[in-house]
Amino acid sequence: MPDEFAKIIEPKDPLPEISPDRLTERIKKGMATEGWTKLMPVQAMAIPYLLEKRDLMVQSRTGSGKTGAFVLPMLELLDPAKKACQALVLVPTRELARQVHEEASKIGRAVDLEAVAVYGGVGYGPQIDALRKGSQIVVGTPGRILDLLLKKVFNFSQLEILVFDEADRMLSMGFYPDMKQIKGYMPKKPIRGYMFSATFPSQVLSLAGQFLNKPEFLSLSSDRVYVAETDHVYYTVPAMEKDRCLVRIIEYENPSGALIFSNRRDNVHFVKIVLERFGFNVDELSADRTQKARERVMQKLRDGKLRYVVATDVAARGIDIPDLPLVIQYEPPEDFESYIHRAGRTGRAGAAGRAITLAAGMERIELERIGKRFNLKIVEEKLPTDDDVAEVASQRLTVVLEAALRSRDNVEVERMQRFKGLAQELGKSDDGLQLLAMLLDRVYQHSLHGQPEQPKKTELSDEEPGKGERRSKGKPKKRRRK
Repeated sequence: MPDEFAKIIEPKDPLPEISPDRLTERIKKGMATEGWTKLMPVQAMAIPYLLEKRDLMVQSRTGSGKTGAFVLPMLELLDPAKKACQALVLVPTRELARQVHEEASKIGRAVDLEAVAVYGGVGYGPQIDALRKGSQIVVGTPGRILDLLLKKVFNFSQLEILVFDEADRMLSMGFYPDMKQIKGYMPKKPIRGYMFSATFPSQVLSLAGQFLNKPEFLSLSSDRVYVAETDHVYYTVPAMEKDRCLVRIIEYENPSGALIFSNRRDNVHFVKIVLERFGFNVDELSADRTQKARERVMQKLRDGKLRYVVATDVAARGIDIPDLPLVIQYEPPEDFESYIHRAGRTGRAGAAGRAITLAAGMERIELERIGKRFNLKIVEEKLPTDDDVAEVASQRLTVVLEAALRSRDNVEVERMQRFKGLAQELGKSDDGLQLLAMLLDRVYQHSLHGQPEQPKKTELSDEEPGKGERRSKGKPKKRRRK
């Protein structure tokens, strides 16, 4: 097993890894279609649990081979002769839907299983046709899945397997209300549930508690061994563009709330104004404000009426906010100890957290010193581009618009028909497109003010899913399968 999977957390009653020679003939056929001669670590470890029909949460990074981990067992568990949705894979974006669909289609063809991808932003026709033909594997975004359920194009009467792929991103995209409604269409009979995610903050654990049946936990992420950890990262940014880079990061991350720290009061006010101009729901904390005013700001943040607070270290002393997912440092602190105090505001009470630092020029050296001082692994990440932000914002806006359309009654739908001709006409010219873009921007900015609805805490979310057995590379547990 490669070094990046040196630390592993398994369920209390772990199953041994599986090798290709021990797989069924159906699964071997699927591997052959991809030209795979060996399994990735996440596949070798997760497949036995799926074959044993044990609900599972899997913590594994993007690109680790997790699609194969849940698609390959489907070759054995699904019935090609049954022309109905037997496996539902929920994903956060249309790009991921296309990727998973492509792999599932190629692998599934080996045993005559069909897959279909359904997602918003495109026409319904081809997706409806594929569903009516009885594709056994349906891969889609929650919003479009809900739309098609409401249209009664397909149902879950034959559903056997439910997979959440990149569950943390689905919550960030604002899909939880749609997922709650989808649950109402689930069959009364037991189905197997599996959740794959790079991180497992409390909201994701709550989601697992609502959809999965006593799920077990398997982690293959050496850099985040269990959920109660803070992820320390930094972005290298141009000094003169730091404010715009901050906007890009916040919009890309889309946290339910965040504290943004700066060393100076004038920067706090400047950052707050910039974020306000870009439509974010933000306030500030500095020594200029009275204690009563500071307490009022923090209470709004705790109550979910405020998403972002920009603060100095002095003003933020004594702040305690459960489940704060993100802390951003506009620059590294002048006092090394302050880094720990700032980062410590996230990742509390057993929840995963993320601490981001913007570093320009020599600030990278200061950050390296902080990492060495406290033995922290502060990882550099690639700054999201304007195109990256535009893409993720467009997909979030599609979620908002589709949800708004579903909530309209017949009279409201009839009323809006008079503007379809105008919308088509506006789309034919640059000036018209500007008008449409302005209206879309207004809706999107309004969506930035409210916090995305999140799952409420369940018993599962209060537990630490890393309490299973831990082992290191090269020491597999030899156990019989039941």
